[in-house]
Amino acid sequence: MLRLYIMRHAKSSWAVPGARDFDRELNERGLSDLKKVSKVFENESILPEKILCSSAIRTRQTLDAIVDVFDNDPEIVFTEKLYSSGLSEYIDIISATKDAKSLLIIGHNSMCGSLATALTGSGDSSELEKIAYKYPTAAISIIDFELDDWSQVIKGSGNLIKSVFPSQI
Repeated sequence: MLRLYIMRHAKSSWAVPGARDFDRELNERGLSDLKKVSKVFENESILPEKILCSSAIRTRQTLDAIVDVFDNDPEIVFTEKLYSSGLSEYIDIISATKDAKSLLIIGHNSMCGSLATALTGSGDSSELEKIAYKYPTAAISIIDFELDDWSQVIKGSGNLIKSVFPSQI
């Protein structure tokens, strides 16, 4: 079995005129939400073996705020592909993963919400409806796959276990 955690970066500041979107930083609400989310990671014993994180500033800051709860020393890979890619590229990135049974993706919307929705073929209907409607900042979805290898992951092949939104913690 494989387990995928999909996390959208925490709330960031609005773009500053003349500054690149890539360089936007987290705001106070984002940092506050990450304190709540860190507790969920601890309470749910979420321990990804590998973390794929967008190289944008706000996703790196999101990871920095939660990484201390992982006492299993996960492999961390930063990639700009999670900043600029579409749904099929996100799936390709997941499919290329090796040597990990649990994977955390920290990326951006609309791709995080689209990915969570696209990969889940089953799960609690209220949980499925929740992610289809909105995928807020710092949201996390937990998806299980009855597969042996990430290369087998396709649309609809996952089971949505749960989604956590900071506003509901």
